[in-house]
Amino acid sequence: MSQTFFVTGTGTDIGKTYVTALLAEYTTKRGFSTAVMKPAQTGMTDPRKGDLGKVKEAAPGILDLPMELACPYCLEFESSPHLAAELAGIEIDLRKIAKAYAEIKSRFNPDVILLESAGGVYVPLNQREIMADIPAMLGIPAIIVADAALGTINHTVLTINELRRRDVEVRGVIVNRMPSEPGILIRDNLKMIEKFGRTEILAQAGIGTGFLDDLGLRHIF
Repeated sequence: MSQTFFVTGTGTDIGKTYVTALLAEYTTKRGFSTAVMKPAQTGMTDPRKGDLGKVKEAAPGILDLPMELACPYCLEFESSPHLAAELAGIEIDLRKIAKAYAEIKSRFNPDVILLESAGGVYVPLNQREIMADIPAMLGIPAIIVADAALGTINHTVLTINELRRRDVEVRGVIVNRMPSEPGILIRDNLKMIEKFGRTEILAQAGIGTGFLDDLGLRHIF
């Protein structure tokens, strides 16, 4: 039975693709067949040149999926998906994303599926629905990528609360951009995220180092 996680973040450029790549590398090296999906990509017309390409480069063992399944919406204008879609003369339909996800499961039967969000949970997909509606629709848990630095408690707990408000299970948080020797501020950030978010820090990642500790990942993969 597949394990699926919606990898989202507390904002744009927080390191979702980097962490998704580390997770994909982690699972493939442990022998789990792994599919990676990006429901919406903007700023290009070929998803292989975007986030999916970066993940494939870091984790070449992931499954080779047809691009129309791996990335149902790839839109040229670099913006929130709703605006990029409007400029392309279309509207993002969550049913198309759900159909692609279901086909990946039925055709490829992966052990692990990672769906990478575009931006944070409140990024609009169209005039009615936001990114958080994807895991809510699919009934899958989320992993949140958060920054280690000042301000992360607020951003992370708000993200957790919005997902839970939509009945999305938050499996935990991966803290990115961790320094090799975190000081009192960052150590306290992690403690307060767990306390006020009522969640678990699954792992810590050092930006650009390829480092991902796995203390909290061992019980979910």
